[in-house]
Amino acid sequence: MKITIARLRSFVKYNGPLETVLDSFFENYVKWTKENPQHEYKTYNVSFDNTRPKRTPETIEWADVIVIPSDSEFRYHGELQMNPKDLAKSESHMELIKPFFKDKSVIMWRSDRGDTEKLYRSFLPDIKNFYTIDEIDFSGNIHGMKYHFIQTLKNPMSDMMGNTKSIDWAYWGRMKHGNDREKTIRKIYRSELSNVMVGGFPSGVERKSAWIKDWKKLYPLLEPARSTLCFNWLDPNATTSRYPEALSIGMIPFVWQDYDVNNSYNIDDWQRVEEFEELKDKIIQLRNENFFANKLDEYRNNYKQVLLSEDEYFKQFSAMMDEAI
Repeated sequence: MKITIARLRSFVKYNGPLETVLDSFFENYVKWTKENPQHEYKTYNVSFDNTRPKRTPETIEWADVIVIPSDSEFRYHGELQMNPKDLAKSESHMELIKPFFKDKSVIMWRSDRGDTEKLYRSFLPDIKNFYTIDEIDFSGNIHGMKYHFIQTLKNPMSDMMGNTKSIDWAYWGRMKHGNDREKTIRKIYRSELSNVMVGGFPSGVERKSAWIKDWKKLYPLLEPARSTLCFNWLDPNATTSRYPEALSIGMIPFVWQDYDVNNSYNIDDWQRVEEFEELKDKIIQLRNENFFANKLDEYRNNYKQVLLSEDEYFKQFSAMMDEAI
């Protein structure tokens, strides 16, 4: 088969883990291509050799199968406000490649609840076959890979000496509307809780930094924090990468209300909070070093019951790609 991996919107220069949001998928894809030399491979707006990615419509036209690492496609369809100039520029690129999707098979790697087959078929109506590989199709979420990746950033000496946790709460990422996210983050920001926030936040909330993709730069900002909070968006059955990321960094991930309603992450009841005051009281309890250390050990062990090894994630990813192909 002729296979093109295509980033339809922002480019990805993949050099290895912890440099892009979808690194768990990309790392497995690199391994999968090496194990499947019978196929031919090209790219669109993606590179794997440290060169700047190029938009090459001819590689979309050439392909039998188009792999789409999907990250926030919904933002381009009126769900959230975008800069009109950025949207117009992106749409001009899309107009060039839309005709080449006719009768093609698409494999979407899904890591956003708003990115769906229905959404893609709404602006690419001539796609023939559509196959989704969802982050939550994997035990512990495919972003359990990030748990393993982040462990490589840890300083062994700091673990031996004991990390000093000096910040109550951290949050990293972009805003999505709904499920009390903005309101809760504002309450945390205005409370007595110390915080560090990296990414995009509601007006009036001061952040430590704009969004940082590179975990080598992000990790030192987050490591001093004791806790974070995981929100659902659109789907109470879904999980997110924030949970395994937090545990790997060394912080307690609280979850908001019906997050992971089926408890696929093996979440303890104490981690689940219904309103801000309950969350604040529990975060304050974590200032006790022994209490915090015991909770972190317990919750890491709980998650490890569903966490796969990197090899196990690859085997499952390979089986899904093979089936789709």
